[in-house]
Amino acid sequence: MVMIVYRDFWRTILKNAQPCLQLMEESEEKFRKIAENSLVGMFIYKEYFIYVNDAFAHMTGYSTRELLNMHPWDLVDSKHREPFKKYVYRRLKGEEFKAVHNDAFLMKKSCESVNVKISAETIYYENGYAGIGIVIDITDIVKKNQVIKVLIQALSQSDDIVFITDVKGTIKYGNKALNTIYGYDDDKIIGQTPAIFKSGIHTKEFYGELWKTVLSGKNYHHVLINKKSDGTIVYMDTKITPVEDERSQNINYFVVTARDITKRMLVEKRLEKLATTDPLTHISNRYQILKYFDDFIARFKRASYPFSILFFDIDFFKQINDTYGHYAGDIILQELSSLITSNIRNVDKFGRWGGEEFVLLLDGTRKEEAFCVAQKLREKVEQHSFYESYHITVSIGGTEYYLGESKEECLDRADRALYEAKSNGRNQVVFCK
Repeated sequence: MVMIVYRDFWRTILKNAQPCLQLMEESEEKFRKIAENSLVGMFIYKEYFIYVNDAFAHMTGYSTRELLNMHPWDLVDSKHREPFKKYVYRRLKGEEFKAVHNDAFLMKKSCESVNVKISAETIYYENGYAGIGIVIDITDIVKKNQVIKVLIQALSQSDDIVFITDVKGTIKYGNKALNTIYGYDDDKIIGQTPAIFKSGIHTKEFYGELWKTVLSGKNYHHVLINKKSDGTIVYMDTKITPVEDERSQNINYFVVTARDITKRMLVEKRLEKLATTDPLTHISNRYQILKYFDDFIARFKRASYPFSILFFDIDFFKQINDTYGHYAGDIILQELSSLITSNIRNVDKFGRWGGEEFVLLLDGTRKEEAFCVAQKLREKVEQHSFYESYHITVSIGGTEYYLGESKEECLDRADRALYEAKSNGRNQVVFCK
């Protein structure tokens, strides 16, 4: 786009160069007014500069008087001075060259170099040939292009994903990491939408909230669970930034950056599982059950949704360990856990409280129904053949949670019910109000 603008600009200037000279011949004053009011550097030279405008003088750092005592090649660095000098003399001999639009460096008086674009032509002037030229300082443009080049290189080499979409979500640009991480060929992603990365885990409501946020002009940051081309799940820490048109303030693009944090998430999930799971029975541990208890209480306070709690204790478990060894005891604990888990609902929460004690939170269940569930589970245990055809029984104490009481009060009531069941002969269910 920049080159097209330059090309059209040079064509226009050079097209009007000869009329400008005619004006100069007709009225040197009129020409000077045109040149001096121009923001473009203009010059005419023979062996020395014979005319320069203020814009050209400002560009070089020399005064107009200083430039009129200088050769054109004096503004060229020493490396290119001789070739340029020969080129100037060829023009002064009257050789015609096609209009050229060269990128070059001018050496300023301060010895700094300036990126410029020069266009020059051969003209007949004052009974001989001369060169006329115009110069535009493109230093800022070159610097910006260099910055863009560096940014593109940095993006292409980044381990993080960067891609740009239009306002409809169509991917217009993607760096190498986008293809590498998701496992697509380079030509398979551009023109698609990020929907090709959907894993099916997030809901429509989730994506609706995402679009609502970015279309309002706000940045979005979330961990997205996506999938690769082979179906492998990948966790992406994703940031989406809307880019607005400065004039219309409408969103034109979205810049998406994402980092693959799959390994970290899997480690965190593994650590979370270790922190919340009993290592022997692989059911919830005491810590996790207490968290579930807090969740149930919060929901009860919010929606009056009832629940009950059961305490299990294996009767005479010490005798099992003493008679058959701890290995047999561990097997029985595992089998009991599997038996209870397979006979409760997914919404119920079952965990090991410690030793041979277990806890069951019955979701949406009042004490009458909870009592029936406890009896059913007690009978299942009594009838089951455990390790080496061994049979065990359990004592169960239970209660319903009541509004206004603390977690500790409810647990204490269930524990007292369990103590009563054991005191009354074991292998029975007792509920406390």
